[in-house]
Amino acid sequence: MPRPKSYDRQDAIAKACSVFWEHGFQDLGVRELERLTGLNQFAIRSEFGGKEGLYLETLSYYSGVAIREEMAPMKQGRIPEIVSFFQGLVAPGSMTSSNYGCLIVNTGIENARIQSPRLEDAVRSYWNTLEDHLRVALENERAAQGEGATFTPHVLAASLVPAVMGIHAQNRSQRDQTAGRPLVDLICSILSGYRPS
Repeated sequence: MPRPKSYDRQDAIAKACSVFWEHGFQDLGVRELERLTGLNQFAIRSEFGGKEGLYLETLSYYSGVAIREEMAPMKQGRIPEIVSFFQGLVAPGSMTSSNYGCLIVNTGIENARIQSPRLEDAVRSYWNTLEDHLRVALENERAAQGEGATFTPHVLAASLVPAVMGIHAQNRSQRDQTAGRPLVDLICSILSGYRPS
């Protein structure tokens, strides 16, 4: 008879997310992962398909929360919702603000060495989703402004994604979730300039 699980799956994924977010993927061994998450090696292997499988689950968890809590308002919004999203990148208490930067940015950087197709797909999916949310908000803004709009939604959306990456990288490099504020302020000022006065 199989032993009952001694952990809640979603709680374990949330805890693993925090651990990977702080320590990264490559430098974190399975024994250290066991110690920091409370999951044993057997559970990591059988329940999640190993360390990479657990990591992919944490990326999915992180992405889902960020999309629901931080990106979603942009789909129904316009430039003010984009500004709010950017301000959240450096606001204490926001899902997308951390001294450790962004789990997705960190993964992309690490995966330049690891070269895992599954990690690459997860990273690309997240950035495509963000770009899509930004584009929809900008299309909403353009539709509201009519002929007076001075920007092209898909071009501006594509330009904003690397800015998000840079803000997160700044936060992580300085271990300060507000380190990227000067760039956020600049972007928010530029975006506000696209709105009629």
